[in-house]
Formats: sequence, structure tokens, C-alpha cells
Amino acid sequence: MEIKAREIPYNIQMRRLLKPRMPFSEKELRQLATDEKGYEGECYFDGLILNSGASSLLQLNDLMLQWNDNVFQIDSLLFSPHKIYLSDIKNYEGEYYIEGDQWFFMSGTEVKNPVHQLQRCESLLRPLLRSIRINLPIEAQVVFVHPEFTLFQANKNLPIILPTQLNSFIGKLSSVSMKFNPTLIEAAKKLAALHVKDSPYYKRHIPNYSYETLKKGVACKSCRSLTVQLDGQKLICDLCGYTEDSSSGILRSVGEFKMLCPERLITVTNIMDWIRLNINRNRLARILKQNFEMVGKGKNVYYRQL
Repeated sequence: MEIKAREIPYNIQMRRLLKPRMPFSEKELRQLATDEKGYEGECYFDGLILNSGASSLLQLNDLMLQWNDNVFQIDSLLFSPHKIYLSDIKNYEGEYYIEGDQWFFMSGTEVKNPVHQLQRCESLLRPLLRSIRINLPIEAQVVFVHPEFTLFQANKNLPIILPTQLNSFIGKLSSVSMKFNPTLIEAAKKLAALHVKDSPYYKRHIPNYSYETLKKGVACKSCRSLTVQLDGQKLICDLCGYTEDSSSGILRSVGEFKMLCPERLITVTNIMDWIRLNINRNRLARILKQNFEMVGKGKNVYYRQL
């Protein structure tokens, strides 16, 4: 039972919208690729849970929590009647090895020890749970989901789940009896309500930009290029040929405008400048009027969400 669903991280959403509209440095592109891969791994793990008996457990995904001025992120929490399973999902690929308490690529480059991050989350989560009267024990593990991940010299007592152990781990979770428990459901909802929605963490890695420096136009829904043209009632991408209903594409572009430029009002003039389509102003005004609340009169008219 899903108590808190996973959403596309805000900083990934923003960078997806910005990528066709401004240049990204090589470092920014690598960081986006890394973050996208991490998100894909989390979604893959969610799918394993959803398609197994473990789907009956109470699921809280992508939690941002705070305890004593310390903010910490949790990829996956699963509540059973007798235990909470804390999983930090990693989509690492390739060969790694451990020496002492340090982790390395096979090339010898050191990487952050993911067990340390897990231990920090667990140590902060435990008193937070006690503060809202949840007294279940926690079983914490780093879960590696990529099939081509290999780890050498790992102590068997480390709290990690390797790709070859995933099936047995999911099977273990599936065997846990989860009967309807209103008290536990309410406790899980109480924890989900503590999710921090406006943490600076969500804005990490978003490059600086201004409206003036962004490229304008409708981004293709399929390939994201700004080569979309209006053809009657359709939008057609010159690059990949993707065809979309013009009203749907314009409304999607208005949503992107509002996300990237929240300080700017939705007006016919502003949207004309944003979409750069050969569209009649009155037609655009009708589309906005049909889908948003019109505020003001005359030249001062703007639109907002219904």
C-alpha cells in the first residue's frame, strides 16, 4: 500500500526543461546523467516491490525529513507490523572494491562509502520515529539494483544487498504478513506528513538562468527539440516528425513557462513570446481562457490555475 508516491525530483524536472533552452557544461551534463540514472534505479526498485507480495507493505518513497536541524533523504521505507525496512537505492554500474572502510572504482579512484550515508539516515530516523511514537525496529540496507554491478572484498556482514541477492530480498519482504492495521497506517501517514517540500536539496545542480537568456519555442514532447511548428490544429516537430494536438502542446508549454519562470504572469503577450508559434492572438487567448481562470480586464488580463 503506497502512502507516499515517488515523484520526479524537482531538480531533474527543471534540468529536463532547461536542457534544450540553454547550454550545459560537460560537468552539468554528467551530473544530470548521474541523477537520472539514480532516479531510474529507484523506480526499478519500486517496480520490484509493486510486482511482488511486498506491495502489501506500507510504502513511503523519496522522503525528505529533518531532525535537530539535520535534513536527510530516504529513498524507500517499507512498514511491516513488526519492522521498518530502510533502503538506500544505488544504481551503480561496473566494478568496485573495498579496502578497510574505503570504497574505490577498479581504477583506484575513491568514491563515497554508501554505508556511511545509510548509517547517518538510520541514526537520524530512529529518534524522529520515537518522537511521533513509532517504536518499530529498523532494518537498513544499501540496495544495488544494476545487474552489472560488481563489488570485490566486501565483508559479508555489511548491510548491503547485491544484484544477485535482489530476488531473495524481495522474496523475504513478500513473505511478511501485512494485515490491515489502521494504527500503523496512521503512523505511516504521520511520518509522510513530515516530508520537507521546500528543502534546498531539491534545487541542487540547477544551473543559473534568466528568462532573457533562455531559447524560446515549444519543446517537442518526444525529442525535446525546439523545432516545433504550427500546422493548422497540429504541432509538428521538424526534427523527429512527432505530431501533437496544438492546444495540448501549447498548454504543456505554458506549464513549462510557469515552472521555469514562476515570477512572470501568464498573459497572451508573454506566452506568444514564449512559444514563438505563428498563431493568432485571439486563438491563443481562447485556449488560455478555456483552461485557466481569467483575472482582470482589458490590457491587464492575466491567467492563473483554476
